[in-house]
Amino acid sequence: MSGHDLREWTVSQVRSAMTSAMRADPHALDRFVLAHPTALDPYSASFVRTARNLTLATSAALTTVLTAHRYGRDARDRVVCLACGPNRCRTVRNVSDVLAAYGLRAHPVDRAEAWRRADAWYTRTAGRPVPLSVESFDEGFIARPAPHSDASGGILVVDRHSGALTQWPAKDGGPLASEYRAHKHGTR
Repeated sequence: MSGHDLREWTVSQVRSAMTSAMRADPHALDRFVLAHPTALDPYSASFVRTARNLTLATSAALTTVLTAHRYGRDARDRVVCLACGPNRCRTVRNVSDVLAAYGLRAHPVDRAEAWRRADAWYTRTAGRPVPLSVESFDEGFIARPAPHSDASGGILVVDRHSGALTQWPAKDGGPLASEYRAHKHGTR
């Protein structure tokens, strides 16, 4: 696996952990601990209560590291890690090894989760629910308000790996998917 591919795999693992934590309902975790007071020892109960925030914080920290250790071209036009120089970054390799050792698996956003995120965003911005259509493409989902819904804010793209939302002007699916791909991979 090339250094760039290893970094992309590592980034997807970190995004997956962050997405899983964002999907978790912290109140449900607290309710579970309260409903089953003898099921867990105090240390385990404390961990369950803080696991979501701990995962989010750790994922955010690793995202910061991986943002610094990304690949690009040096002055001699060689592909290298922009933070430390080599074409096989030790930092990315070490983070990747740790994630692999703990068996993290990517849990990409599915169509239902993309709809849920877009629905929450449009409801927040419009102040009421907005009928949506959700179209899938390789990097994510395009969420459009239904015609005549008078929803403002354009079109949303929900990233398949991170669940991140970005706003885009109204375009057909194919051109928008291409533009998003270029934006995501820094070729735009």
